[in-house]
Amino acid sequence: MFALAALAAALCLEVAVGDCPSWGKPFPSNLAGLDKISYADFFDVTYYDQYKVLEYSPVLSMYSSTWHPDAALKGTSVPPIVLYQCGTTKPTTSSPGVPSNARFFEIPVKKATVGSSVPLPFMELLGVTQSIDLLDISLTSSPCMQLMAQCFPEMHIKTSNATWTARANQTDLLFSDAFGAGYFGDAQKDVPFQISLDRGTLDRAEWVKFMALFYNEEEQAEHIFEQVKADYNALKTIGNQLRTDPSTQYNGEQPKAIFVTQWGGKNIINNAIYKSRFIDDAGAQVVSLPATAPKNCTFASNNDGSKTMSCDIGDGDAGFKSILAEADVIIDEFSLWPTHAASAYPGFGTVYNVTPQEVPALARNPPNIFRVDGYISDPFEDGTVGMGWLDIQQSEPQQTLAGLMEAIWDADFTSTCGQKYIRRASDNNAQQVVSHSDCPLVDSLGHCERIHGRARSPPMCSPGKVFEPFETTTTTTGQVEASAACGVGMFVALMLGPFLSAF
Repeated sequence: MFALAALAAALCLEVAVGDCPSWGKPFPSNLAGLDKISYADFFDVTYYDQYKVLEYSPVLSMYSSTWHPDAALKGTSVPPIVLYQCGTTKPTTSSPGVPSNARFFEIPVKKATVGSSVPLPFMELLGVTQSIDLLDISLTSSPCMQLMAQCFPEMHIKTSNATWTARANQTDLLFSDAFGAGYFGDAQKDVPFQISLDRGTLDRAEWVKFMALFYNEEEQAEHIFEQVKADYNALKTIGNQLRTDPSTQYNGEQPKAIFVTQWGGKNIINNAIYKSRFIDDAGAQVVSLPATAPKNCTFASNNDGSKTMSCDIGDGDAGFKSILAEADVIIDEFSLWPTHAASAYPGFGTVYNVTPQEVPALARNPPNIFRVDGYISDPFEDGTVGMGWLDIQQSEPQQTLAGLMEAIWDADFTSTCGQKYIRRASDNNAQQVVSHSDCPLVDSLGHCERIHGRARSPPMCSPGKVFEPFETTTTTTGQVEASAACGVGMFVALMLGPFLSAF
């Protein structure tokens, strides 16, 4: 009889672990009926008994009509997503709150494909990278994600590789984006992580809550975001004080800053909303665009609704230079892809055909020209390089704000974080090149095993702020399911043991 009871318990445990990952969290039933998204504009969530309904904004969350590889998805709204707890009955479109066009996923996610480097920092923050089964690591700047690829090389395949589709089809879902990063043809497995289209600074940081939905890590995500928000707002308060401080280098005048780049034969002034917010929150102001476009320059709308100005290289230089002349600080995003090497930068004057006499920011000593390639990876096998501005930065707005404030205010402001993503263009040594060996776990005992489940701590950049790690409990979905199932199994075995032993 005891053997039967043990067998029943073992069988129940095996089924429970098979249904739910051993490291997964239970469903957050305490959130039923609540919506806790405060800043991010592109999604909302509603909780039910054992499932969540994640709804993208029908107006803002659209598949790219130009770049997405699936013609059937181009220009369409991203459909709702239903996330149901492992070990429970899958909801249907007849279930409360479930839309007729919903996509369904069991959670916590066990095997994920990640189509770009952008979702990875958020998975690191939550410590859920053990669910990654496939990714293209070649544009990732995170040292610990590089280490994970070193430890588990079979998980890294380039999206252009012929085997990508077959491998991705074996996983539960794809974290992609509006442009179809990593898309392998199965729309029902597609989960666009649309952070790059969200319009604000804290808005983007709150996407940690989006990622948390797929792992029942809402409590941890809230804990992280609240600290990031508090740190960011503390820096913003300092920026507000500096903007009118007569003792700064600007003598109480509000400095002006601007982001510029060059692309497709055009010099471009990019006033994307999140960049403008960074400038404003740093205590500066964005250089205003004229009411009428200068000769050989045109206005256009960014995908966030902001106005940009593009000027023909050569013929439109006069109009472009007139805007540059107003800036105290210029952040140059001129692309150095694929290497992003500081040594490859031709110089601001060369790129934009300007002189210190025409652009006061360039005339300063040192020049007030900055780059966003301050943090990059070492080259991968194909020569490509990851850049922190494009991935980790979006999860750390407080670090970005602190770096921008140091760029704008110079000696008048110093943060505990220093500059990371933003560097002075004239200082090549300011660029930090990182590799897998820079992950804190390297050389520690069993670092390949410990890389899974490691939660990255975000930096705190305002005076006196220290990140407080989330205190997790040891209860997991596997333990909860196993406990309940095996309890029933033991009861049945003990009750039926005498009867079964007669056969």
